[in-house]
Amino acid sequence: MRVRVVDGTAIHECGLCSARFGERAAVESLEHAEEAARAGVDASVWPLVRVLGRLPGLCVRSSQGGDVDARTLPFVELGITSAESLLQFENLAKSLRLGLGAVRLHWVLEIQYQHQLAVVLKPRHPGGPVSLGEARDAQIDLDVLFRQVDRDRRLRWWRHADGGTSG
Repeated sequence: MRVRVVDGTAIHECGLCSARFGERAAVESLEHAEEAARAGVDASVWPLVRVLGRLPGLCVRSSQGGDVDARTLPFVELGITSAESLLQFENLAKSLRLGLGAVRLHWVLEIQYQHQLAVVLKPRHPGGPVSLGEARDAQIDLDVLFRQVDRDRRLRWWRHADGGTSG
C-alpha cells in the first residue's frame, strides 16, 4: 500500500491493483486531478469542463481555471458542433438563472467571435483589476456550477432536440 495525501487527507493506494481507499471526496479529487492532467485541463475547472463537454451540440474549445494569486478569473469557451447547441445554451442559461442564489458571482454566457463563433461561460466582471475576493469566489463557484449543471441536465425540464426527456 502506498499513502498519498490529497487536500490534507490520506489516501491508501494498492500497488497491485491501484484500488484507492480513503475519504470519498479526497479520492474523487485525486481522480479528477489525474483526469484533468491527461486532458490538459486545469484541475479546478475540469469537472465543469467535463460536464459541459457532454452536452449535445457543444464542445469545449478552451478553458482556464483562474488563479487566486494572479487574480485571474476562470472561464470555459464552448464551440458549436450541431443545431442542438441552441437548445443546450438555453438549458444552460436557465440552469445559471435558477442557481443564482447558490453562487457567489454572477456567471454569464457571452457570445464572442474569435475566428469563429464561441460562447464563453465566465463570471461577469466590469473590467479592470480582479480583486482577491472575486478570484477566491470564482474558484468556489466552479464546484457549485459543476454540481448544478450536472444535476440540472438530468431533470425533466432540461430539454433535448430529439424531444425525449433526460435520465
